[in-house]
Amino acid sequence: MTHTATKTHTILGEEFDMDELRDIAQHGANTGVHGFTYSSDLSDMFNTYEDEIEELLDVFGFTMHDVMIDRKFDTIQQYKEWACWVYLEVEAERLTEV
Repeated sequence: MTHTATKTHTILGEEFDMDELRDIAQHGANTGVHGFTYSSDLSDMFNTYEDEIEELLDVFGFTMHDVMIDRKFDTIQQYKEWACWVYLEVEAERLTEV
């Protein structure tokens, strides 16, 4: 019996297979994705990968100041969650070419 290993990709410390990435690319990350659900986890993730996340957001012209105003965020935590979700969604789209 031959077992085929499922290819996974690590994004901000979490592993995803291609089916999961396709779902994220098509439906977004803010509806509940393992590792990207709890506020405390997202805050820790943002703090760990802040440079990488901010670099990607900068490519798309997002600044914390503008996002906070445009999205009417009341807290930095809301921004951190949004930024992690956006990063995951962009990477999922890139990897699945959706």
